[in-house]
Amino acid sequence: MIDETLLNLTASPSSQPATLLSAVARGTHLVDQFPAHAEIFSDIERPLVQTVILASVLLVLILSCFIGNLFVILAIIMERDLRGRPQYYLIFSLAVADLLVGMIVTPLGAWFTVTGTWNLGVVVCDFWISVDVLVCTASILHLVAIALDRYWSITDICYVQNRTPKRITLMLAVIWFTSLLISLAPFAGWKDEGFSDRVLKSHVCLISQQISYQVFSTATAFYIPLIAIICVYWKIMRAAKKRFKRERDRRTVIRPPPDAIDEKKAMMPKKSKKCPLPPAVVISDIQANGGTGGKTNSIKNPPRHNESSSSASEEERTMTQTNHAPGDVTTQETKIDEENGRSKPGIVKRRRRTKESNEMKRERKAWRTLAIITGTFVACWTPFFLVSIYRPICGCQISPVLEQVTLWLGYLNSALNPIIYTVFSQDFRAAFKRIIKRMCLIHDY
Repeated sequence: MIDETLLNLTASPSSQPATLLSAVARGTHLVDQFPAHAEIFSDIERPLVQTVILASVLLVLILSCFIGNLFVILAIIMERDLRGRPQYYLIFSLAVADLLVGMIVTPLGAWFTVTGTWNLGVVVCDFWISVDVLVCTASILHLVAIALDRYWSITDICYVQNRTPKRITLMLAVIWFTSLLISLAPFAGWKDEGFSDRVLKSHVCLISQQISYQVFSTATAFYIPLIAIICVYWKIMRAAKKRFKRERDRRTVIRPPPDAIDEKKAMMPKKSKKCPLPPAVVISDIQANGGTGGKTNSIKNPPRHNESSSSASEEERTMTQTNHAPGDVTTQETKIDEENGRSKPGIVKRRRRTKESNEMKRERKAWRTLAIITGTFVACWTPFFLVSIYRPICGCQISPVLEQVTLWLGYLNSALNPIIYTVFSQDFRAAFKRIIKRMCLIHDY
C-alpha cells in the first residue's frame, strides 16, 4: 500500500496532462483536479489600513463608473441635438451597459474583493456572474459596433444619410441578444459540476470553469471583438490617411466671378444626386461618436431656417465644401470680401498654408484618438481574458492579487468609456456644462 502511494507521488510528469485531458474529455470541473485553485480567495488576511485603502479605491472607481455613465445618459435624454442623432443610440446603449456595471456588478465585486470570501450564497452568485457577463460582454460588443459605424461613415459617402434609427436599433438588438446568450448558457447546463460546492464550501464565486464554455464565452465576448476592433480601426486610419493625402494633393483655389456673390450660397455645400446632403469631412466621423472633438478643416455653414433642431449638429456645423465626383474630392477655398464680393488672393494663400498645417495636426490627432481607443480597450480587458482562458486549461493556482487586478482592470474600462467616447466630443462637453448649470441653479433655488 505504501509502495503504491509512493509510486503515485513519484509518477512521471506526463501523468498530470493525461489527467487533465481526461477531465476535459469528460467535461468535468477542472478545479476538482486542482483543489488548491478553488481556494485562491480563502483565508486572505489584510491589515485594517490596507483594507480601508482598498475599499476607498474601489469606491472611487464605482462612483466614477456610475456618475460618468449617468451623465452620458442624461445628456442624450435631455439634449435634443444628441437625442435626434442615430449614432448616439450606440453611445446611449453603451452607457446603459456600463451604468449597470457600476450599479450591480462592481458593488458585489467590491464586497468579494474586500472580504476575500463569498458568503452570499449560490443564488446571488449566479445572479452576479450572469449580470457581469451580460453587461461586460454588451459593453465590449458596443465598442465593435461603434468602430463599424465610424468605418462605414468614412468609406461609404451615403451611410451617414442612411443611418436610420431602425438600422442602429437592429445593431443594438444583435449586441444584447449575443450578450444574453453567453450569460445564460450556464443555466442551460453549461456549468461545471463543482460550481455549488465551490460557492458553499470554498466560498468562492467563480464563473463556470467548464473548458468548452470558457472557450466559447471568451472567444465570443473578447477575442473575436478584439480582432474586429483592431482590423476596423486599422482600415479607418488607412482610409483617413488616403483622404488627408487626397485633400492636400487636390486642393485648388477657386476664384469667384467678378460680380457680387451671395456669401451664403457660396458657402453652402453642393448636393449630390445620390445623397441629398454630403456628410461631414470623413475625419470628423472618427471624432463625432467620441474621441477628440476637434474642429475639422472646414467651411462653416450658416444655420438652415428649416431645421427642426434649434442648433445645427456638430456634423452639420463643420462641413467641408466638396464636389462629390467619382474618385475626386476638390475643396473650395475662397475668402470673400464682404464689402464687394471679390476674393482676396493674399488671404487665400495664407489660409491655405494655415490649413495645410492644421491638416497635419488633425492627422496626428486622429492617430492619437484611435490609439487611445484601441489601447485602452486592449490594456483593460486583455489581462482578464488571458487569465480566464488560462485558468481552466492549465488548472493552475493563480495569484489572488493577479486575479483581482485583472478583474478590476476590466471594470475600469466601463469607467473610462464615458471619457473616451463623450468627454472629448464638443457636443457632449457642451451638454455636460448645461446639465451642471441646471443642477447648480436647482441647488441655489
